[in-house]
Order: sequence, then structure tokens, then C-alpha cells
Amino acid sequence: MTTFMMKNPSTNHSITMKNRFFSFFLIVLVLLPSARADYSDRMKARLSEVVAAKDAGSVGEGVDGFLHLRQSTNKSSAKLVESENADRTQLFKDLARKTGGDVAAVARKFSQGIATKAKSGHWFKKSSGEWVQK
Repeated sequence: MTTFMMKNPSTNHSITMKNRFFSFFLIVLVLLPSARADYSDRMKARLSEVVAAKDAGSVGEGVDGFLHLRQSTNKSSAKLVESENADRTQLFKDLARKTGGDVAAVARKFSQGIATKAKSGHWFKKSSGEWVQK
């Protein structure tokens, strides 16, 4: 790694770019928990909408851990799926990082948990692409 030197005007001491990166990284780590809370809060806020869309059959769960559009071409359903999946992606990455596991494995485990707790009538997309109803 290349080290660049700068003078800190307030102390007249040299600051390396490496130290600046480390400082930035620490700030990100401090702010990261609030970022995690953001996606968690968004997922909780949209949960009733996700359940209503599942009840209507316009969306279903995939074995990949993500929400999928079924027969709907409704823009609001597409936006719901897009928003939910973006937050699930963050969730899976965070859980994989915490457990030292693989993101795809975390997503599959999440999918299994959803399937176990799903209501009768909800739809699930198999790895073959076939839709099945619980």
C-alpha cells in the first residue's frame, strides 16, 4: 500500500493516508449499526404490505430467500418486491458477516424459515421456477 504524507495544520504533525483510511473505516463502523437499523425498520414497516400481497397471490417467496412477482404487472407490487429484496440483500450480507457463513446459505435458511411459518395459500417458487401453493 502506498503511503502519502500530509501535514495536519492544527498540530503540525504528519498524517498518512493509511491513518486517514483507518479513521474513515472507524467512523463507518460506528455509523453502520444505524444503517442496519434502517433496513430493519423499513422491512418491519412494509411487512403488512408484503403479507397482503402474498395473501392476494401477486407475490411469493423463492427458495433463494427473495420475494418474487407472480402474475402481477402492477407497478406498486414490482416496487414492493424491489424494495424488500434490496433490504433482504443487506440483511443476508450482515447475517453472513456475523456468522462467518455464506450469503447464499443465509438466504436459503431464511427462505426455509419463511416457508415453515407461511400461511396456507401463500405461493413459493421452487428452484425449477415452478410455483407451488402451501
